[in-house]
Amino acid sequence: MLRKLILLSTLCCISAPAFATEADFQKRMARGVVALESGDAATAQDEFRTALKEHPTDPEATLYLAIALNRANDPDAESALKQALRLDPANHRINLELGTFYYNRKMFEEAGDYFENLLAQKPDAEMKTAADGYLAAIRKQSSGKRWGITAAGGMQYDSNVPLAADSGPLPVGVSRKGDLRGLFNIGLNGVAFRDSQQELTGSYSFYQTAHLRLSDFNLTQNLFDVTYKRRISPLLSAKVSGNFESILLGGKLYDNDFSIAPGLFGAFRERMTSGVEYRMRASFYNNTGTYPTNSDRNGVTHALILTHRQQLSEIVNARAGYTFERDLAKVDAWSSSAHLGSAGVAVTLPNSLLLDITLDAASRKYDETMIGESSARSDATLTGGASLTWQQSERLGVSLGYSYTSNASNISGYDYSRSITSIMVQGRY
Repeated sequence: MLRKLILLSTLCCISAPAFATEADFQKRMARGVVALESGDAATAQDEFRTALKEHPTDPEATLYLAIALNRANDPDAESALKQALRLDPANHRINLELGTFYYNRKMFEEAGDYFENLLAQKPDAEMKTAADGYLAAIRKQSSGKRWGITAAGGMQYDSNVPLAADSGPLPVGVSRKGDLRGLFNIGLNGVAFRDSQQELTGSYSFYQTAHLRLSDFNLTQNLFDVTYKRRISPLLSAKVSGNFESILLGGKLYDNDFSIAPGLFGAFRERMTSGVEYRMRASFYNNTGTYPTNSDRNGVTHALILTHRQQLSEIVNARAGYTFERDLAKVDAWSSSAHLGSAGVAVTLPNSLLLDITLDAASRKYDETMIGESSARSDATLTGGASLTWQQSERLGVSLGYSYTSNASNISGYDYSRSITSIMVQGRY
């Protein structure tokens, strides 16, 4: 009997602190909620932080602390809310709070993503009304600014500017393969019309390169684009684009293109979008001293394009795509069929850094044998690249990049490899 009494008293001594700790946790949570509802965010933060010392991974305490930080406009609210989302991915309130966090900082694109995620989760009527209201306000804010400017400039080293064969001689008149070049790009975009269901936009882009020695390969591009988008349903949207592109090489006209591209895009699951697009391009090549038979490539290209984007986590976004192309040229030796695949991942790192990795693969088979060759040309191309961007501010970023391309052909004159190293500064307004 004495032994049983000793055992019982021991168990009571052990369990009493545990019950007291749990009771303290509940009291802290209750006091924190009362302080939060009364507008005392500072007291609420203290209570929730103390509660988290008892239960560091409690999702409710983590969420309420994040909400208290958000109410106080504390910059730490962003990381706290994302931590809460990792602990409880299906919580509707977290998406609403993240949306309001970015909205209050006028980061409307990011805010819209979270409000749309919330609506896709089919929340209760109160949260749906709040999300719809914020999205309407975002559209109103966005419609206020009807134009924008982007600019980029930098330096690149290209190991194979003329795309010369690895084992063959250089083309006539070309003194070297590798060269340093500067480049500049400016883009203008504007909104002609926009409401809650549709928008009509236009853009113009100018791109120029300047090589240190191989000036005959200086590239000038002028690109005009008009796009109409319409929201068909909350999950589906359609668009059609038309553009004109003019390319000069070494200051001489190389190619003019006209294209039209209708497409459908859907967001059928949370943080996931997929699209299908058809593009028809008419190309008109110009003969030059360097390319005397360039016009043999004149013709029409038909392309079917599939795209998919998915947010894997708060810091990782993945993308993949497939394109089938059918080129119908004036001369059959330039007509071809191609399969192109692409994949990429973007990772948000600390200190405003973004790492982007891409991999592209393509196979192209030509219809007929070119003059002087024994068989129709067939190429397989593989390109890998990576870039690291420091986003110094919302409007200014600096990027370092590297890409490597290997082209294997059944005709040795088209076997080549190429690497490009670049440093770029980008800005937008």
